[in-house]
Amino acid sequence: MKDSHRDCIEEIQELMLQILEVVKKYELEDEVLVAMAVGFLNMDTAEFAADGEGVEVNMNLLSSISVDSEDELDDLLSYLVEAYRIEQRDNPSNINYWINRMGGNELN
Repeated sequence: MKDSHRDCIEEIQELMLQILEVVKKYELEDEVLVAMAVGFLNMDTAEFAADGEGVEVNMNLLSSISVDSEDELDDLLSYLVEAYRIEQRDNPSNINYWINRMGGNELN
């Protein structure tokens, strides 16, 4: 892992802990869903996949998930997927944004 990645992850980990402490401070642990993930791709280890389809890259990932059940996690992930789709739909750098503005159908 690069030193800059390690330093950044350590600082982000401190911020994640601070977020969880704020939730605890206000005694909202039972009312808050938290999902945070930060990762760095290690391009130095990139190699072609064994099946020849695509490239495999290692990732250093830091995550924190605070939910009461797998159902809550599923709900949270569904929301994140939908929020991402809306963000992409409204993103002028996405070709579908311009197709939709012209009244066409999305390509993908």
